[in-house]
Amino acid sequence: MAKWGQGDPRWIVEEREDGTNVNNWHWTERDATSWSKGRLRELLVGIAVENEAGRCEVSELKQVEGEASCSSRKGKLIFFYEWNIRLGWKGVVKESGAKHKGLIEIPSLSEENEVDDTEVNE
Repeated sequence: MAKWGQGDPRWIVEEREDGTNVNNWHWTERDATSWSKGRLRELLVGIAVENEAGRCEVSELKQVEGEASCSSRKGKLIFFYEWNIRLGWKGVVKESGAKHKGLIEIPSLSEENEVDDTEVNE
């Protein structure tokens, strides 16, 4: 902790009559929910996997529930999100030409979970 008067020059709220959060130094939070929903749609819809057995593609983003925010504390960005996602997929078996479709559910996509710990249900 700095001695009185020797602190970081960005820490000037005490010296300001209006208490302004200069350069977002203290804490700011912005809602990123609508931007994130659009970005999830861009990233997920159209993903395709193909091999000798057939082809499968994410055809639509059926449901996105949750929220996302971007925060800043002392110049560091912190991201929070928690989503429940339902995706529609369709596929074709190469040998028979049979078409299939279904749903994929990701019940709790969050920054708290590692990729390997993310639950995906069919």
